[in-house]
Amino acid sequence: EAEKEAEKLARTFGIPLAETYAGKGLMPGADPHLGGIGIAGTDCAAEIAATADLVIAVGTRLTDCVTGSQSCFQHPDVRFIGVNTCAHDAFKQGGLPVTADAREGLRALMRAAKSAGVGRRVQYQKEVAALCANWRDKVDRELSRRRRGEVMNQGQVAAVLSAEARSGDTILAAAGTQLMAAHRLGMAKKGVEYHIEFGFSCMAHELPAAIGVRLAGAKGEVIAYIGDGGYLMNPTELVTAIQEGLKITVVLSENHGYQSIRALQMNRAGRAFGNEFRSRSRKTKRLEGDCLDLDFAANAASFGARTWRVATPDELREALREARAESGSCVIVAEVEPHSDIPGSGMWWDIPIAETSSDPATQKLAAGDRRHQSRQRFHY
Repeated sequence: EAEKEAEKLARTFGIPLAETYAGKGLMPGADPHLGGIGIAGTDCAAEIAATADLVIAVGTRLTDCVTGSQSCFQHPDVRFIGVNTCAHDAFKQGGLPVTADAREGLRALMRAAKSAGVGRRVQYQKEVAALCANWRDKVDRELSRRRRGEVMNQGQVAAVLSAEARSGDTILAAAGTQLMAAHRLGMAKKGVEYHIEFGFSCMAHELPAAIGVRLAGAKGEVIAYIGDGGYLMNPTELVTAIQEGLKITVVLSENHGYQSIRALQMNRAGRAFGNEFRSRSRKTKRLEGDCLDLDFAANAASFGARTWRVATPDELREALREARAESGSCVIVAEVEPHSDIPGSGMWWDIPIAETSSDPATQKLAAGDRRHQSRQRFHY
C-alpha cells in the first residue's frame, strides 16, 4: 500500500521515483520510475538525483551504497524529507523528519502538496523520460550483444528469469554479480515477490532463504538466483530442501569465481588475485592458472536434485519451464561470461585505495578516487 501511495504522489506532481530495491510491477524507465538508485542502480536515477532540489526518502537508511558515499546529491540547495518509522533514519541528511508509517506519511505529504498548489513541470518530465529511454537503449544493446565464442552474460540471465516469472513466484538474490544484475536492471514483474538482500551482502543467504519462503507457504516457484561462489559456501542446504520435500529451483550462475570481489580488486587496486577458481601457476606461483573444472550439476545431482546445464538464453528458458513442472528441487547451472557486465550507474563507492602504493596501476586509481572525494557533501 505504501508503494501505491508513492506512485500516486509521483504521478500527481510529476516527481521521478527512484527505488532502492526492485519494486513490484515496475520496469526501469517506466514513467515516472527511474529504476534502482545507488551503486547497483541506473545511471538515469543517479543523474536525476544529482540535480534534485528535493529528495523524499521513504523507509531507507541512506547508506553509502545508496548515496554514493555522500557524493550523489549535488544541487546547491538540495533538501531532504525523511519518511520513516525509525526517527534516527528520518533525520538523516539533515532532513525534515516525518516519523510515520510510509503509507500514512505519503498521504499526508500528498494533502500538503495539493494545498500548497504544487503542480507538474512538463519539461522536467520530458527530461526524465529522455534519460530513462537512454538507459533502456544501453541495456537493450548489452543484452542483445554476443561476441563470437561468448556464452550468456549476467544481464541475459536476469532478463530470462524476469520473463519466465509468473504471478505468485518468488525470486531471491543476495551478494555478488547476481544481486547487481537483478537490482540494476530492475527486473520486476507484477505479482512476483523479490527478496534482494543487500544490507549486509549475505553470501550463502539464498538457499536457506528459499527454504524459508517455501515453508512460509509460497505457492508459486521459489527461485534462488545464486553464483557459484555463494553456492559453494552452503550447498548442503539443498539436502535440507530435498529431505523436507520442499521444492525450490536454484539458478546457479557459473562465472568461475567471486567475480564481484574480483571487480572490486580491479577497481581499487588495479590487480586481481585469488578470487577466481583457478589453479596455481607453476611459473608465477599465483592463482592465475587454468580455470578449475568444477561440475556443479553433478554435485547437485548427487544430493538428489534434477539438474540442467545451459549456456544460452533459449536453453535457460526451456530449463526453467521444465523445472516448473517438477515436484522436487531443481538446479540449473548457467554458464556465463565471467567479466562481462551491464552498464553501470556511474556512482562512486568510497572503498579506500592504498595511497602509498608504488604500483602505477594503484596510484592511477588513487588519483581518480581523490576526484570523487572532492564531490562528497555532508548535508547534516
